[in-house]
Amino acid sequence: MKGSEKRLISLYDGSNVRMIIPVYQRNYDWTRDNCRQLFDDLVSLIKNNRQNHFFGSVVEMGTQEGIGEVSIIDGQQRITTVYLLMLALVKLLEEEKITSADPQLARRIRVSYLEDEFQPEDKKLRLKPVKNDEMALKRLFKDEKDYLLSSNLTNNFRYFYERILDQELTADELFKAIQKLMIIDISLKQGEDDAQLIFESLNSTGLDLTEADKVRNYVLMNQPVKVQESLYENYWNKIEVNTNYEVSNFLRNYLTFNLKRVPKIQKVYLEFKKYSEKNDSDIEELLSDLERYSEINRDISY
Repeated sequence: MKGSEKRLISLYDGSNVRMIIPVYQRNYDWTRDNCRQLFDDLVSLIKNNRQNHFFGSVVEMGTQEGIGEVSIIDGQQRITTVYLLMLALVKLLEEEKITSADPQLARRIRVSYLEDEFQPEDKKLRLKPVKNDEMALKRLFKDEKDYLLSSNLTNNFRYFYERILDQELTADELFKAIQKLMIIDISLKQGEDDAQLIFESLNSTGLDLTEADKVRNYVLMNQPVKVQESLYENYWNKIEVNTNYEVSNFLRNYLTFNLKRVPKIQKVYLEFKKYSEKNDSDIEELLSDLERYSEINRDISY
């Protein structure tokens, strides 16, 4: 494990850079209040002529799926939010609703931090969120009529779009402020660092994980990326749908049946972890059993 201070924007920059939000992560869920605080901080940076602003930590690990590809273990909220902010800035410049002293600013941000024009279409974006978030993000690169209005990404993108239009900062000042965001970048090595244990010790988003979030991380995190995606599609996503996304309560019921006692709801993850380790469970077999129980749960509930 290696930690270093660096500018957040450097994570988006470079040949073949692609940041992948693993499927075990929750969907993007920063609120408008979080976005307002970020923008206020950027305004303060410029108005008070400060040199930098500490923006938390990011934990990432190379995927071994491709040069430059990294999995974001922790910090996806920050990374995604700043990506949305830069995209809003680019679109406003391209639509000529705001101007810049640098006529190439929109182009520079797009090709350096948002897209890799030399990659195939499915890998062009430098950020790959999870499932529905990925669809919403791709649509933000299209016309407004194509936006996925139910998505939190879309809501926060539109907030930034309108806030930039207020012209509290010029386009050049805003991009300068974004470049001043500093993070602690913690880089993990495959086979050497236990991503699960490190993740459990961090809480950089300020948003509490549910018991289901913790169990999802536990069963998927330490798997290779392609295995994660397969397990998520074949089992975990089906469990979410079958339980109407009330997975924490379902897991409590599952444990109650198997342990012959009722665990406290706030202890579901710890009880599940002990249950899995005690039975030396194969992860795919365990997920298959959970998916089977979730079907029974669905049939009883509906």
